[in-house]
Amino acid sequence: MFTNLPSILLISSSIIIFGVIVKGLGGAIWNKLNENENLKYEFITIIAHKFRTPLTQMKWLTEGMASTEQDSLKKQGLTDMQRATQQLIDLTGTLIELTDSDNATRSSYTFERTNICELVRSVAETFKKTFHEKNLFLAVSCSEPVIFANIDKPRMEFVLQTLLQNAATYSPPGRNVELSVAFEKRKAVVTVSDNGIGIDPKDINKIFTKFFRTANAQKTDTEGFGVGLYLAQAIVRRHNGRINVFSEGIDRGTTFQIIVPMVK
Repeated sequence: MFTNLPSILLISSSIIIFGVIVKGLGGAIWNKLNENENLKYEFITIIAHKFRTPLTQMKWLTEGMASTEQDSLKKQGLTDMQRATQQLIDLTGTLIELTDSDNATRSSYTFERTNICELVRSVAETFKKTFHEKNLFLAVSCSEPVIFANIDKPRMEFVLQTLLQNAATYSPPGRNVELSVAFEKRKAVVTVSDNGIGIDPKDINKIFTKFFRTANAQKTDTEGFGVGLYLAQAIVRRHNGRINVFSEGIDRGTTFQIIVPMVK
């Protein structure tokens, strides 16, 4: 059905190489552009518009090709390409969020009454494959079937995705990860707890710092960008909430708590 696979592979390889360059130089470029806020914003806007659309089209194309491909090796290659493209789409989104977090007046939040339990279960469902592939066990629980909060749904999804991805990345195979929702004193409390590499006590107060990564995290995952938790904290604060982190030390696991006001 698809006769232009070599060309597509060449284009995709070029896009992936570009993504690696952007990821590797992102921090340096960002710090340099800090000298001019408007230039920084324009730079990220251009990156988003120039690359998000073709990347999304590439993802759709590879999805279609993979769904009809009979050869197992080619099918696996297309699946890997699809994943790499999605990573670049996510990276573009992260850069946009990073700009918004530093330019609060430019970013627009849309808050709506949302059942946090449903949101948590929905996000957890998207991580089933990730946890299965890493031989990790994800347990999801809610103390009540309905716990409402006013949130910007896409952004709160990003926060949950960040915490679950970190739990998956920094937990050895065979470990458990717990995702729970409860309410305390008119607050919705979402907890993500793992039994992974943990955090050195000397680093605990720096964990939400932009571009900061612990030495242990860098050894475990060399490709991290160091902005996920920084963005998560900025987003939760825009919800009049807070995000806490607890760890008893290296190899003792990590627990994150998202706390936001409940509504009826």
